Amino acid sequence: MDLTEALHKIQQLEQEISSLRRELQQAKLQAPDEGYRERFIVNTFKGEKVVDVSEVRYIVSENKSTYIVLHDGSSFNIDMPLSIIAGQLCPRTFMKVNRKYIIPLSMVERFEQDINGKERLILKHGRKNPKITISRDNKNIVHNWVNGVHTP
Repeated sequence: MDLTEALHKIQQLEQEISSLRRELQQAKLQAPDEGYRERFIVNTFKGEKVVDVSEVRYIVSENKSTYIVLHDGSSFNIDMPLSIIAGQLCPRTFMKVNRKYIIPLSMVERFEQDINGKERLILKHGRKNPKITISRDNKNIVHNWVNGVHTP
């Protein structure tokens, strides 16, 4: 097999992987809401606090740590990778929109075009909104999730 054939084969495999990821996301969106995490127990200076998922403004992974940020602006470190948390939350109400952020649907206000042609997701009710860039691969999936479109 020459180099051109190998590169072509890699491109085909990447397309298949991308397609399988989209199918998996759609399957998650159509799954029943049962069995998903409803709350977190987080450590505070005074002990442990129970945080309901309805209190979550967003979840972010920064500097090898994961934080839950609440509507009141407080944040708590949780000892779990973002990918594990994303699998524990109901995909109808939460989505991992990029490598750093999990967002609840209730917090999505709008989308804006960024200078470099990428798209940013803007959260509701925030004085200090993080810059959440949507990857090109996830753009249609995120839009469909926000729009309530669940295609088979």
